[in-house]
Amino acid sequence: MSNQRLWLWFRGISGRILRALLTFLWMFLAGCVSYSGRLRDVVAQAGAETGLLALSLCVNRSIHLLERVFWLSVVISSVIAALVLSRFQLERYFSSPTVISVDRDYRGWNGSLPAVTLCYYDHIDSFKANEYIQEVWNVSIIDEDYFYFMDFLYAVVNATAGNYAELAKFAEDERFDQVDLYEMIQRVDRPFEQVISSFDSGFQVHVQRVMTERGSCYAINSPMSTVLSGQPVAYELMPQPLSCQYGKQQCYIRMDLYESTGVLDVHSPFEVSATEANIVALHKSDEITASFKVLETVASKNLHQLSVAQRKCVFNNEETSNLKIYSKSLCLARCRAVMALEMCNCVPFFYPYVEGPSCNPAGFECLLDFKWPIWALHICKCPSTCTEIEYTMQTVKKSSWGVKNNEEVASSETATSSFRWDLIPPKVRMRRDVVYSFEDLVVSFGGVLALFVGVSVMGLVEMGHVLIYNLLLDIFALRRLVFGRLRRCWRRDDHKPETDHLKSRLHHHRHDDERLSLADTAELPPFDYVN
Repeated sequence: MSNQRLWLWFRGISGRILRALLTFLWMFLAGCVSYSGRLRDVVAQAGAETGLLALSLCVNRSIHLLERVFWLSVVISSVIAALVLSRFQLERYFSSPTVISVDRDYRGWNGSLPAVTLCYYDHIDSFKANEYIQEVWNVSIIDEDYFYFMDFLYAVVNATAGNYAELAKFAEDERFDQVDLYEMIQRVDRPFEQVISSFDSGFQVHVQRVMTERGSCYAINSPMSTVLSGQPVAYELMPQPLSCQYGKQQCYIRMDLYESTGVLDVHSPFEVSATEANIVALHKSDEITASFKVLETVASKNLHQLSVAQRKCVFNNEETSNLKIYSKSLCLARCRAVMALEMCNCVPFFYPYVEGPSCNPAGFECLLDFKWPIWALHICKCPSTCTEIEYTMQTVKKSSWGVKNNEEVASSETATSSFRWDLIPPKVRMRRDVVYSFEDLVVSFGGVLALFVGVSVMGLVEMGHVLIYNLLLDIFALRRLVFGRLRRCWRRDDHKPETDHLKSRLHHHRHDDERLSLADTAELPPFDYVN
């Protein structure tokens, strides 16, 4: 009995759903037939509101069918042409909205003087080295292994990112595994003093000892080198380089060294030492005067409004590539450090600003096996800076003081080496500027719409208002119609079972009455038939 009731219930529910679907389908087809006329009215109203005669003509039944088809094809082709041209304009805005032009108004230019990174040849303090060996390994100068440890110190101090093979020779010695090489260099390095002078006697040229890929060096007039110390620094708090006005001042910096020799790298003050382009070797008793040509690239203020992908360059005060202060050479150096970390799970001590475990001699042996950083030079790619300064050595004048030998130089307190670098006033510089801004994009959109469609922003707003308003009216009307029909269908189905139940009860009562009347008649006495 329960299965029969379940079947009856299921048949009733399925019947309701089927009738609802058929009702909805009938209403949809009827609505499509009737809504075609409604759609023509809405399009005609939109054309009248916006002043587009072509839209009204497309749905005007008083004209010939071919004429309506013609106007419809004109509208469709105009919209397609407007969309295609708008896409081209968007691609131009996002891919190449900038231009580099040549600026020749040189009379009022100000420029920064080049920075110099000075790396001394012999910069290990023997007294400090003795103390360090005694403290760390408990070895004195009278022990047999003393010179072995001294060779290790020299290998570490003289190591560079391109030449660290001598350091890798100590990879098998476990006594060097836990040594912090960067801290060791700071303790045994001999400080040097330089006498810096310039054309501006009131300006103090910034000098700082930094760790570079050439080892421990001194950065002169290089504010970007403050990042190499590994300490957090804000771009606004960085020291400014020495600058001068071209053509009105004799722009130069002079550096005097006492009893020391080294190699000089001349580079932009907003970059770090990383190239071999302007390397100058400075020996004892040398007096070198170098003149540099400068090619500067400046940026307009509007360039800040574009994204990095649009302008294809980065400003120095922008945070990118995990660098709070950006320069291309700094980005490439960090990339090489990250490559070393991925290969050998350690960072060479040349990069104190990169987080990670420091490499010991075994780590440098691993890097040597991978031929680091030769292949990293081809993998690492970094965007250029929006403002660039490139220096090219034009002339070099070198003279010697005529000292007979180096011993006399070492014993003389007045014997010095000097290096002076100056700038040749430029007459050309490059300028990055925005040639296609967001305002130009909006204007171009307006021109395309006016040319192909013949509408303005107000016309588009009016058209959107007409379409959305009529669409909402039709949606609400359709909603009321659908729910009204479905509600009537459900009510009809709910009343039908009650009617069937009443009919079945009446039928059973009649049947019982008939059966009772037959039983009663069966108990009556037989009739007597009288002839």
